[in-house]
Amino acid sequence: MTVGDLVRYKEIINHATEETTDWCLGVLLAKDYNMCKVLTMTGQTVQLWAELVQKAGKRDWDAAEFEKTNIG
Repeated sequence: MTVGDLVRYKEIINHATEETTDWCLGVLLAKDYNMCKVLTMTGQTVQLWAELVQKAGKRDWDAAEFEKTNIG
């Protein structure tokens, strides 16, 4: 993964049970050793563990989902 790539990520809901959200799409802003900064589809910046971030493929991208946001 390099900066500017389309990525999918999960956010942790509960640290005790390791419960996470479903996959969400975003853009990778920065990647350190084990931390990633991601720009979400809503325009927020989140910092996540690198194990929760993956490079998104063409199956992850849905044009209908993008049109629901105010970005496009």
